[in-house]
Amino acid sequence: MTGGSFDLIVVGGGVFGLSTALEAGRRRRRTLVVDRGAVPNPISASYGPSRKIRSTYLDPHYTRLALEAMAAWRRIEAETGAELYVAAGNLNVSDGEAGAHLETLEANARRGGAKVRRLDADDLRREFPQFRRGRRALLEEDAGFLRATDCVTALRELAEAHGVRFATGQDATLAGSGGAVEVRTDRATYHAPQVVVAAGGWSKRLFPELGRALWQCQQGIMYLEGVPAALCRPAFVPYSGADTGFYGFPAEPGRAGFKLARHLVTDPIDDPDFDRRTTPTGFVEAAVGFLRDWFGLEPGRYRATCESCMYNLSTSNDFLLDFHPEMPGVFLATAGSGHGFKFGSVLGRIVLDRLDGIHSDRWTQQFSYEAFRTAGARPRLL
Repeated sequence: MTGGSFDLIVVGGGVFGLSTALEAGRRRRRTLVVDRGAVPNPISASYGPSRKIRSTYLDPHYTRLALEAMAAWRRIEAETGAELYVAAGNLNVSDGEAGAHLETLEANARRGGAKVRRLDADDLRREFPQFRRGRRALLEEDAGFLRATDCVTALRELAEAHGVRFATGQDATLAGSGGAVEVRTDRATYHAPQVVVAAGGWSKRLFPELGRALWQCQQGIMYLEGVPAALCRPAFVPYSGADTGFYGFPAEPGRAGFKLARHLVTDPIDDPDFDRRTTPTGFVEAAVGFLRDWFGLEPGRYRATCESCMYNLSTSNDFLLDFHPEMPGVFLATAGSGHGFKFGSVLGRIVLDRLDGIHSDRWTQQFSYEAFRTAGARPRLL
């Protein structure tokens, strides 16, 4: 593609960008997606075998939005014929120290209409004896995981079916141009009255003024191959450790290993292109200790591999979905904050409603640029 004019340009082909582009295509807007890599991109935050989908949140707004996203992913599955959303359940489990946390999750989930069930220590021993230290838990029956890379592929295919075009392998810069926004790459120049920047962890390369309000950090992941059947589907369940920050997914022999990761804030990184084959300092040691204590697993007995992904956090852990205050026509859709992927089935509606001036209760002031810039100095996690 050598350039051209569009109704909307989306910079970034991860789940935020693709959701936006698909919704724009559905609304019959001539739309272009520009991405610095391939789509799907192996180093993006939208790549991998699994992402959690759950409605158990401390903030009821996210609970409501997650339940809507679950239904929307089912519609996308029906459109594409692909299995994307595996409703294997999700177990928020505690060794007894996070009782108030679980109670709030339960209250919000029930208020939103989710199917949740409280488990005490006896229930856990009977239903999920794998969790040796579990004392209480909350099971969300319709939660589970999304096949992340397959979701990205499905969103791209649907977007293309609705006329969205793609320019990949092109780094973009932005500039104002006679009432429009100009998107320049090393191959072409494109114009549109509106541009949505959904560049994830690369957003600050386009907007350095976002500064420490947008915080990138490295998150470790461990995969174990050949684990016992008790840790594979369907015997095992996706889980979130309310006390430890560790979370994981069952193995699917022949498809995916037993996955363990940790939801926490680590030191900020300056280069979003860091080597994904590395892990944060201390992650492997902490993961080994968790596996021993909670599951009686010795990782050395299995085929273990480690890698990492990137969190792109706001300091409030809320998304940034708002117009740039100093660049007319530019809208920012970023700060997925380690929990944004599940909303990829509905996020495009939020963005397009804002672009089109349509009031919706899906958008909230906590997604505003003002809230983003005035949040605390260090991220907190939801």
